[in-house]
Amino acid sequence: MLEKTRYSIEEQSSGVLLNPAEMKQALELLVQRMGTIHSSCANSFPLYSPKVADRWILSAGGSWVGGYWGACWWLRSRITGSLSDRHKAAAICQRLSPKMATDSINRNLIFWYGAALGDLWFSDAKARGLASASISTIASSYDPEMHCIPLGRDMGGGKEGHQLISVDSLAPLIQLLNHSEDSAHHQVARTHASTLAGVCGIGNGAFHPGARFADGHFRPTEPAGVWSRGQAWAMLGLSRAAALWGEPYLTCTLRACEYWKRSRLALLPLNRLDDPSGLADPSSSVIASLAMLTLAELLADGMQWRASAHREIAAIVRSDYFTGFHENGSHVKSGDSPSGIFWGCCYKTNSNKEEMVESAWGSFFLMAALCVLLDMLKPNEF
Repeated sequence: MLEKTRYSIEEQSSGVLLNPAEMKQALELLVQRMGTIHSSCANSFPLYSPKVADRWILSAGGSWVGGYWGACWWLRSRITGSLSDRHKAAAICQRLSPKMATDSINRNLIFWYGAALGDLWFSDAKARGLASASISTIASSYDPEMHCIPLGRDMGGGKEGHQLISVDSLAPLIQLLNHSEDSAHHQVARTHASTLAGVCGIGNGAFHPGARFADGHFRPTEPAGVWSRGQAWAMLGLSRAAALWGEPYLTCTLRACEYWKRSRLALLPLNRLDDPSGLADPSSSVIASLAMLTLAELLADGMQWRASAHREIAAIVRSDYFTGFHENGSHVKSGDSPSGIFWGCCYKTNSNKEEMVESAWGSFFLMAALCVLLDMLKPNEF
C-alpha cells in the first residue's frame, strides 16, 4: 500500500492543485447545494437540470440516477455527521425498492450507491436488506453462455438488451456482488469482469463501451476509447477489480489510465474524441480521477496518479462548470446562478439531443473525489 505524502507547497500555491482549504470550500458548496435541490424535488428523484438553470427534471422512479441521489445523502451524512442527513438517505433508499424488478444490469448503479453504502458506512439494517435482495436478483441474471450479466432490455437496453454487455456498471457490479457473503456471487462478478475486459479492451488501454453477442461470440458496438465517459467507466471498474483481485486487472487499470492521459491532453475532455466541435464532458474526468486515485493506492510508485487526479479535479473546480468557487478570494461568482452547481455532465436529454447538465451522479462523484483528496475516505469505497 502506498504511504500517502503531501504535495509540495510550490504545487499547492502554483494554481495547478487545490490546497486543503480550497478543497473543503468546494466540498462545502456541493453539500449546501444538495439542500437546495432537495427542497425542489419533494418525494421525486432529481434527474438533471440544464446548465445552471436550477430547473430540475424530476422522476417518480429515478431511472438509473436514483441511487446516486441516495448516495449523495449517505455521503453528506458521512461528511457532516448529521442524523437528519442519514434519515434522508435512508428514506430515499427505501424508495428505490421498486427498481428491483427492472430488467437491467444498471440496477447495480442503483443499489450499490443507493443502498449498500448505507450498510457499509452506517450499518443501516433496511439498506442492508435491500442491498442483499438486489445482489441475489442481479446475480440470477447471469448468462452462462455469454459468461456475463447482460445489459437487459430496460433503461435503454432495448429489444437486443439480452445480447449486450456494457462497461457502465462494471464498478458497482463488482462492489455490490462482493458485498455478499456468498462466494458464488463473488465468482459471478469475477467472471463478468473477465469477460468484459477480454471483449471490450483492445490491449493499448482503450476500451469499447460495449459489445453485442451473436453466433457464439461478441462484437464491439462502438469504437474503443472514443467516448470519454465510457473509457472512464471502464477505468473505474478495472480499478475496483484490481483492488480486489490484483492481476491482470492492475496492469489493465494502469494501461487504461495511461491511455486516458495520452488521448485526453485537455483537463476538461471532449465527450467524444471523434467530434472535436462537440460538447465537453468534465464528469468523465471526475470518474477517471477516482480510478487514478485507486491506482495510486495500489502501486508502490503511484503518487504520480494521485497528482494527475488532483490536477483534473482542480481544473473542474476552477472552471466555469462549477459555480461559486472563490479561488484565493479573487474569483467572483458570475451572474445570479446558485453556488455549488457542477454542470459538467454531458447527458442525452432525449434521443436526438445531448446537453450539459447538473446531475446527482456528477455531484456525487465530485464530492467523492474531493473527500478522497482530503484523506477523509478511501477511493475504493466508491
